[in-house]
Amino acid sequence: MSTRTYQFGKHRPTGLVGRRDLGEQVVLGGGAVTGILFGYLFNGVTAIAATCLVLPILLALVIVYAPYRPKGTSQRRTFYRWWRINRYHRKALRRTGGVWVSPAVEAGVRRNGTPPDAALVEPEGVTGMTWVPVTVRGQQAVVVLQPEAGCVTATLEIASPGLGGKEVGEQIVALERWGELLDAFGNVEEHPVKRIQVLARQMKSDPYAHQRYIAQRDESAATTDAPQWLKDSYDVLANAVSTSAEEHRYYITIHARFTRDLAAEGAARGTGDEGIAAAMAAYLDELWSRAEDADLSVIAPLDEGRMTAFIRNSYDPDHAIWDTDLRQAHAFPRNVDVRDGAHVATRAAGSTDSWYHATAAVVGWPTSPVGPDFLSPLLIGMPDVIRTISITQQLEPNDKAVERMLAEDTNNQAEIDRDRKRGKNIDPRDQIAASATGSRGMTLASSGAAGSAVVGYITISSRSAEELERTKRTTASRARNAHLRIEWLDLEHARAFATTLPLAGGIK
Repeated sequence: MSTRTYQFGKHRPTGLVGRRDLGEQVVLGGGAVTGILFGYLFNGVTAIAATCLVLPILLALVIVYAPYRPKGTSQRRTFYRWWRINRYHRKALRRTGGVWVSPAVEAGVRRNGTPPDAALVEPEGVTGMTWVPVTVRGQQAVVVLQPEAGCVTATLEIASPGLGGKEVGEQIVALERWGELLDAFGNVEEHPVKRIQVLARQMKSDPYAHQRYIAQRDESAATTDAPQWLKDSYDVLANAVSTSAEEHRYYITIHARFTRDLAAEGAARGTGDEGIAAAMAAYLDELWSRAEDADLSVIAPLDEGRMTAFIRNSYDPDHAIWDTDLRQAHAFPRNVDVRDGAHVATRAAGSTDSWYHATAAVVGWPTSPVGPDFLSPLLIGMPDVIRTISITQQLEPNDKAVERMLAEDTNNQAEIDRDRKRGKNIDPRDQIAASATGSRGMTLASSGAAGSAVVGYITISSRSAEELERTKRTTASRARNAHLRIEWLDLEHARAFATTLPLAGGIK
């Protein structure tokens, strides 16, 4: 059976023409207009006129085209691209003084055991949240409202889909069923859920836990009367079973924006935040049903304990992800240090050791056809690397997706034709991307499927800054094996970290 392949389009710049973003074109155009205006105003003196004409144009060219690497970072970007990042980093340092400190310990608890509002503070990079408990299919869940971001989210934990262990035909069927799940949300214009995030969390587990359990069992009084042959047979079986030192967790998050329709549905189900949460609980129940239709086994929705454990384990991998006894106030570690541009450092209360985290964005998806398991080098090819991989899809109805594909295809063909007329060699990658855009447009038009914009992020964690740098190189190598191009988000790792939390962020 032939392997089915998939193609991704190439990122389109936002400029009116050419391969530059609109902001870069505005800078270049502003420099040219300013130079011409100054040259005209000082045309009485040739030297001054020439200087005033050339300087603004040269300055605009330097801002847009000249790359540099700030101290403490690993990426080279232009002045234009560093400007917003530097502005965010300066604001983050002013807000936190460089180190955010959790107030949960000092705030204590109320008489009824709940944390006061002063304890529910988010660290740098995470927008304000309100957690509202709901019930879905008889199980507790939590809906996360983010008023500043204007959105509401809820999450399901699913069993490992095991795509890498499936046959080719089974992989194709699994992806087709996942496509049907996306269609159910994206192809309905009035459906408020238009964004879905898939999280893959890989962390170290204890490979000797089972052996310790056997030792405790042998010392237990309950096994004193067991026959020796039974004990020996169990020891032989335990030695024959291999245990993995890496644990994998998978999650699906749905995201809805605050709209009039969502507010109206929430008002019909309750008042205030409880009504919005009840409406989102109904959509989470729908996601549960459609996940089962897609042959995905749902473990449970994330309630307060599970959500707290996931977030805390992301910041502090020493905290076991299965320890769900923490309250929301302790979801974040004691300290979050954002001073270093190459990483963000976190430290738990009572610990003298820090964890170091770095997040990379996928800035280039495969331009050549890839198989359904093209992400396997990142998912299963990095043993002993603590990481979270986030894939977020912004869905849109079929007619809008086809219109966007037609516009992109027109732009691609115009760029190739312009390069051909100018005598430039045409980049074969551009040709492949243009062909992929055209084929995707045909597929969308013929299938009626929903379209989506896709973003990806990878967060890695290590015990030291030196180990983190080695892990960065390993991650970049595995990303190249997966035909991805990644870029480390230096000076903004604090807010980039939040893109790999179950909040479905990081996409416009």
